[in-house]
Amino acid sequence: ATVLSLDKLNDDVIRLRLSIPESYEYLPGQFLNLSNSAGVSRSYSLASVPGLDDFLELQIRVVPDGRVSGWIANDVLVGDVVTISQPSGECSYLPGREQQPLLLVGTGTGLAPLIGIARDAIRQGHSGPINLYHGSSTAEGLYLLDELSRMDEANEVFHYHPCVSRGEVADGVRAGRAAVIALQDFPALSGWRVFVCGREDMVKALQKKSFLAGASMQDIFADPFIEAVS
Repeated sequence: ATVLSLDKLNDDVIRLRLSIPESYEYLPGQFLNLSNSAGVSRSYSLASVPGLDDFLELQIRVVPDGRVSGWIANDVLVGDVVTISQPSGECSYLPGREQQPLLLVGTGTGLAPLIGIARDAIRQGHSGPINLYHGSSTAEGLYLLDELSRMDEANEVFHYHPCVSRGEVADGVRAGRAAVIALQDFPALSGWRVFVCGREDMVKALQKKSFLAGASMQDIFADPFIEAVS
């Protein structure tokens, strides 16, 4: 895949857009493996939507000494060709039950697959409410605030809830952890479809709490981000 653009979304997150290889098929919210020049691979979720976007979009958190994220931040240039895998994962929107409420909760770059899922649901005519909660420990960790706020304004069914757990919060931002606030807003989830993406501990805890709040196990989709150890 050819690198089309590289943009900093905040101090830690880079938006990488790639050309779509011929016959490449994926669902929004799935992930792919991206390999650096030494053949080291990391998994990144897809924020783009087939039929809406003519590129693949990844939102990559640059970690200290990251073997792939650091390579992307420091060495990759527009026009370079990079190696990606076929997509994997089941955390995606499936058509049907268009009036079912959707709850999407993510931390950090867990926002990436949720953006794809929400946009795909809207594209496919989902008529039930779609509530997206994005959490960060600090205000600086939030990104795409304006884009998601415009998406909220433009779509009657979509509701965006940025959340910050520490420090000052700006107007329109909720104070607290995204997972906690989401369950405070919607304590009964029977009949809902739930998508949870981000830190592994948060994902596992919210999966359990969503089930205890009434969501069916078959309606809880998760994409935990696990730190690479090598």
